[in-house]
Amino acid sequence: MNLENLYNADRENAVKSIKPLVNNFAECEKRTDSENWKYFNEGREEVLIYIYHTYVAQLLKFGIQFTSREIVKDSIQDLFLYLKERNNHPTEVRNISAYLYKSLYRIIKKKMNRSMNISSIHNDSDIKDWEVVISKEVKIIEKENLKEQKEKLQSSLADLSAKQRQALLLYYYEGFTHQEISDIMELKNKSSVRKLIYRAIDSLKENFSH
Repeated sequence: MNLENLYNADRENAVKSIKPLVNNFAECEKRTDSENWKYFNEGREEVLIYIYHTYVAQLLKFGIQFTSREIVKDSIQDLFLYLKERNNHPTEVRNISAYLYKSLYRIIKKKMNRSMNISSIHNDSDIKDWEVVISKEVKIIEKENLKEQKEKLQSSLADLSAKQRQALLLYYYEGFTHQEISDIMELKNKSSVRKLIYRAIDSLKENFSH
């Protein structure tokens, strides 16, 4: 399995490049995360490819909220090569996406610590890759002047701290609970997550009030 080729391919070409496994993908989609992880631990390579194919885009979107695209791509590559080559995986994983997010977060932090560049080093062009699709719970975007509002929101998102963007993405885009986000981002508790999200929303609202 060439992960770099799979990463660089678009979804349609990626499926074509692993055509013999497509039927197995359908089987994977029918299983729970726990069941897929059990098969993965048994050495079923098609399950690892299915996991990569399913989650790589979301992992990239998450990572570029606080570091460069190249570091994130390298970290994703490291994560899946680790999964492919090592046998000492957790015996049970009930939520694969949460496990991947947490693992990627740790890998990126190690890379940034080694380079002595712990602060956010995202690129503005990377932030623009976060398409604005805000939950209906956040009453920021009005129906009129939608395009202008979305552009303003996009700019406001880029002004948030890296942790605030991460928390918003995990909560509103990926649907994780406060406790799950706390585990992924290695925060003290779910109250810390709530504060991050509330402060981020307050900051966005303040920008729009101006």
